Amino acid sequence: MDITESHGFWIVLFLSLWKSSLGQIVYPVSEEVNKGTVIGNIAKDLKISAQELESSMFQIMPGSNAKYFDVNVKTGSLFVKDRIDREELCGSNQKCALNLEALAQNPHTLYRLEIIIMDVNDNAPFFPDSKYVVHVTENANEGERFPLPIAKDPDVGSNSLKDYKLSSNEYFSLDVNSGQQSISAELVLQKALDREKQAIIHLILTAIDGGKPPKSGTLNIVEIYTLRF
Repeated sequence: MDITESHGFWIVLFLSLWKSSLGQIVYPVSEEVNKGTVIGNIAKDLKISAQELESSMFQIMPGSNAKYFDVNVKTGSLFVKDRIDREELCGSNQKCALNLEALAQNPHTLYRLEIIIMDVNDNAPFFPDSKYVVHVTENANEGERFPLPIAKDPDVGSNSLKDYKLSSNEYFSLDVNSGQQSISAELVLQKALDREKQAIIHLILTAIDGGKPPKSGTLNIVEIYTLRF
């Protein structure tokens, strides 16, 4: 059999196996679970015994996602065999799914598995820099706004960045704006500044996510210099 014929043979075999596929089985699993964590039972979901599963020579086919999961054919348990980091695999995508293919030899059947990776609150919000300087003239008007850096949070959904808090002070309030892609904040001047009274104002901006319990972002120290106009 030459290379062309061999290639054609495997295509035909693959297509025939797909015809005998029993559809897709979906399993959810949280990221960062311990190695060995069982996420489902293949035999139970295929409605066969563990003995039947073993005799069919059931195995997960090689592929980029096969490193994360394996099957104990004696029990039917599908388990985690490597660290799963949702942010590393899927970035900020709302849905994170790993697709696997499994093959049974007797009879020849191809199974498709979809593993939904659920986010856990394993990241705290953070700012690009630890310090941010805002220059404000002494004669700035009340209500004047000063945009602040936007915090980052690799987590998604309910675990992502949700709010900002500003340390207590007599000059500025904080206005938080929720957009489709990010949450931003602005300082709003509430009281006229007096350089002779206080030339530098130290504030702390904290980013907070929606996890339970929530995680706070890296403190961003804001220094306000009241310069004469």
